[in-house]
Amino acid sequence: MMKNNILCLAAILLAFSYNSLAQTSTVVWPITSVEIHELGARVEHSSSLVFNSETSLLVKGITGDINPQTIQIDLPKGVSLETMQYKVLTDESSRNSALEAVMDSISILEVSKKMFEALLHTLTEEREFLQANRKIGSSSEVLLVDDVIEMADFLRERNQDLGLEILDVQIDIDNVSDKLTELYKRYNNLLSLGADSEGVIEMTFTSSIDHAGERNINLSYLINSAFWVPEYKLFYEEGEVFVRRQAAITQNSGIDWRNTSIDLISGKPAMSISPQVIDEWVLIENSNSRSKAYRTIACPDFSNSYFDGDMEMDDIVDNFAGDSRYHFDINGNKDVSGEGQTLRVDVDSFTLEGDIEYLAAPAINNSSYAIVHCGNWAEHKLMPGRAQVFANNSYLGSFLMTVPAVGDTLELSLGADPHVMCSRELSTEESVSRKFGGKKEVVQFWKLSVENTHTDTVTVNLIDRFPRLQSRDSKVQIEVETLDGGVVDHNTSEILFKMELAPLERREVTYKLTVTYPNSVTLLNL
Repeated sequence: MMKNNILCLAAILLAFSYNSLAQTSTVVWPITSVEIHELGARVEHSSSLVFNSETSLLVKGITGDINPQTIQIDLPKGVSLETMQYKVLTDESSRNSALEAVMDSISILEVSKKMFEALLHTLTEEREFLQANRKIGSSSEVLLVDDVIEMADFLRERNQDLGLEILDVQIDIDNVSDKLTELYKRYNNLLSLGADSEGVIEMTFTSSIDHAGERNINLSYLINSAFWVPEYKLFYEEGEVFVRRQAAITQNSGIDWRNTSIDLISGKPAMSISPQVIDEWVLIENSNSRSKAYRTIACPDFSNSYFDGDMEMDDIVDNFAGDSRYHFDINGNKDVSGEGQTLRVDVDSFTLEGDIEYLAAPAINNSSYAIVHCGNWAEHKLMPGRAQVFANNSYLGSFLMTVPAVGDTLELSLGADPHVMCSRELSTEESVSRKFGGKKEVVQFWKLSVENTHTDTVTVNLIDRFPRLQSRDSKVQIEVETLDGGVVDHNTSEILFKMELAPLERREVTYKLTVTYPNSVTLLNL
């Protein structure tokens, strides 16, 4: 009997021991490193644990939008993965409470707005009543002078008070309306987000080496809700261009990356362990006229800059076929919010070697544009991105920097330089207009000048535009004659003078424009 009791107790202890070994443990593994692509990212969690003969884990803190097929696990030697399942858990309570709080605030502000509007209506009616009854007394009344003065003072002061009160109420209504707009926007954002979700991964391991101490394990997966774009700051000083490259990183997975090692990779990651079909490499044809190219590089834009704001996923191009694959290491661990807030980090810095030339276009600006012509740009792994331009401690603007084909020269505008001035003037003494044989001839002499106040010799491309015909069958004839060695391009309707200017040198060139047309035609813009 005693022997049977001992056997039963041993069986119970064995079953309890087995259940304790098979019990699922809930853990949260920290995110230790992330490889961010221009569209997508691979997130890696790392931890260490003791593997028993059978170990079951529930790993929480996983984003809810991953592709389960991209999950990868680095296992210690002697450990096998038996089962793995990815789930998304939703929680409606937190979102519903947030929606209720927003709706309560909206209701309170709506009542306040109606009260302000009612007060505004009352004040407006009072002012209209006073304005309609500005006449004091009537033909049947006799008023003392003091009474008239007192009533006039009252009406004047009350009208002034009403004007100020109406203004205050209108300001209050505008403030409430602005707050309501923000609350409605927040409410719609909460609706679009849906319920709070969290991903979890259930895993079961078996180990042939039991109780061998803690061993490292890595878990990684791909997400679509992360990206980065390159940004540049160009500092132009004394003929050199110092480039500071930054990366704008954004992810809205809902999981913050805390103290995480970050690597940046161009392009997008492979979404499967099977070979993917390579995207089509499509060449897009664009006009390559000089005027269009100069206009693109020479006009920094102040209105379309988002350097201090957050990036949007819609701004990213999802076809990277034909692009080079670059890799950038970021020094130090970083914190990246999971709610879509953009983090900007320094990548590297370098000096861009090249020749500085000046584009003088007096028709659009009296200051010439400094343009760097760089031939070895590809050595610095330059990618298309927004660039800010600084010179002499001044911010000059920003533009979208595009890169040419490898082997071609990269042209970057560094903004207008007040030390290379240019002008354009019509010579009224030499220009004439005359009629002959049923036609009218207009002869104009245009004088272009450029001056270099730098202490070094500079290369200047002085460019001007002459008229073009509106239609090919036009009866108008246009002739351009260069008197100082300019090059005429009838395709772009431009004339170019290339010159070297010594320090403090000023040079003037002239070209002759002749337009002939029938007397029956009236020309505009001439």
